[in-house]
Order: sequence, then C-alpha cells, then structure tokens
Amino acid sequence: MSASVLSVLESTVLRKSPLHRVHLAAGGTMIESELGEAVGVYRSEITDREAAAHLGLVDLCLQPRSGFKGGGSSDYLRTFSIDLPSGPNRARFLSEGVLVSQLSFDEYLLLETTTEASNTARAASQAWSMEDDTRDCYEVPRQDSHGCLAVVGAQAANTLSSLISVDLRSQHFENLFVAQTLLNEVSVIVIRQDLGFLPNFFLLADISAMEYLWTVLLDAMGEDGGAAVGLEAFHWIQSGSAGLS
Repeated sequence: MSASVLSVLESTVLRKSPLHRVHLAAGGTMIESELGEAVGVYRSEITDREAAAHLGLVDLCLQPRSGFKGGGSSDYLRTFSIDLPSGPNRARFLSEGVLVSQLSFDEYLLLETTTEASNTARAASQAWSMEDDTRDCYEVPRQDSHGCLAVVGAQAANTLSSLISVDLRSQHFENLFVAQTLLNEVSVIVIRQDLGFLPNFFLLADISAMEYLWTVLLDAMGEDGGAAVGLEAFHWIQSGSAGLS
C-alpha cells in the first residue's frame, strides 16, 4: 500500500478506543473529535457530571501519549523546554496540559490530558529518529502499547486503594505522585493529578487489558455508587465548571 493511500486512510478513518464496543453496548453516545470517535455522554450530561463528581470512570485511550527511555532522555526532553519532575515516581503538570511522569531515573511518560494539542510534546515525538545516533535515548510507543483510563471523584482514592497495595489517600499519596503497581494482577501506572479539590487518577496499562480493567473497576466502583462517565463530564470538571477549582 502506497504512502499516499495510507495518508488518505489516516485522514478519513476515525481512531477508536479499544473499549469502543463496550461503550456502544452500554448505551454510550459517541462523539467525533480530532482525536477520534469517543463516548461523549453515558446517560445524560447532568447524571454524568454528578457521577464524575462522586466517583466516575473515564475512557481516555485516545489521548496522545509518548515515552522516552535511556540515559539521554532528560537532556533530550529539556531541549524542547519540557520541565521535568523532581525524580522517579513523580509527575509535573505543564501549562500546555501535558502530564510528564518520571517512571525511573531514565524513563519518562508524556500524557496529553486536555482537548488542546500540545505542540511541545508532539515536537519531541516527531523529532526523535532511529537514524539519529547522537541521542542516548529511544522513544517508547506508549500510544500503541498502553491504554489510559481516569478514575475521578470524591471517592476515587478510597475505591482504588481497595484494589491495589498503595494507599492513595492524600495524606499518603500526594498530588503528582506516581505508583507502579498491580491491579488484579495487571501492571498499572497510577498518576495522581487532582482537578481542583477533586481527586483524579490516571491509570495506564497494557492496551490488551483495557476491557478487563474497565470491568473490574466498574464492578468495584458500583459498590461505592460510581459509574462510567463520558468525556463531556470529565472535561467539564477539568475546566473548573464544577466550581471545584
């Protein structure tokens, strides 16, 4: 298949989350955006917003993300004026909406968290090349290897803490802390990035495990009055419209 044909396909075929069929089966209303086709609302805007404020599960698998690993990763990212975290298992939130997490001394994860594209994060991704042997680092294809979910709401820390071996309450796990742990035997990266006064946790795991994790999380959240919510409610909270920031 020629490059021109691939280009046409990429411009006409909307990307879909690995949870797309799950959302349709649950009655989610899909919306189209620059990132692809995603669930916008699950029940109604008001019901979704109420659930998100209390305990909501959000599919963010379409959010752009990338990673870099190797001894030269820090220097490489700094060339793009990316402000790095203070050390391993810490994160830093940039003004462009990019969450930069340091997973080890030489590995970083970049996650775009808003609807606005980050030119800085994408420039770092596009500039890296296997042919450039002056960079002592390599790109980790997080967009292809990992899916991303968010657990948000007043009860988020309590519910998640019951599923993993880390106490995620604020007195033990502060904002912009990172944990690499297991959730029902699945390796997950947990990143805390609160939205105003509301706890919010990004969960990244192998993309093949997304449907399983979605089911496990929904089951656990149901006991605490939680529910799946669409992107509209999540972005509403992000914007501060919930009166929580």
